This record gives sequence, structure tokens and C-alpha cells, in this order.
Amino acid sequence: MGKYASWNDLEKNVPVAYQEKATPEAFRTGMNGIAPSGLKVKEGRVSHYRDGVDGKGPVMVSGYKRAMFE
Repeated sequence: MGKYASWNDLEKNVPVAYQEKATPEAFRTGMNGIAPSGLKVKEGRVSHYRDGVDGKGPVMVSGYKRAMFE
């Protein structure tokens, strides 16, 4: 949880931060950064990533809550 003072702070702020940082462009940049020489990430993978993260901030937080707490 690190920078959050309470669960309520995490639950309120993480979805916004996740949505701002989990962008297709960030994915493309990261994948191209680790790609073998002369290769780049396929655009279909970038599109699939975008479809997989759009609106998923609250889902990620609820999954973390289920995984970590009883």
C-alpha cells in the first residue's frame, strides 16, 4: 500500500492512477524497450492490452482486496 494512509485512500486513488498510467502507449514503450534487436511489439498486442485495461482500475482493487484480506 506504501503511499496510501488507509484502505479508503487506496480504493479511491488507485483506479485513477492505474487508468492514467496503464495506457497503450506505456505498454508499447515498455515492450519496445525490451524487444530483441530489430523487432517491435505487434499492434494487435497493443490493442489487446488497451481492451484489457480500459476501466479495470476498480476491478484490480477489488481483486487485490479479495487476494489479501479475509
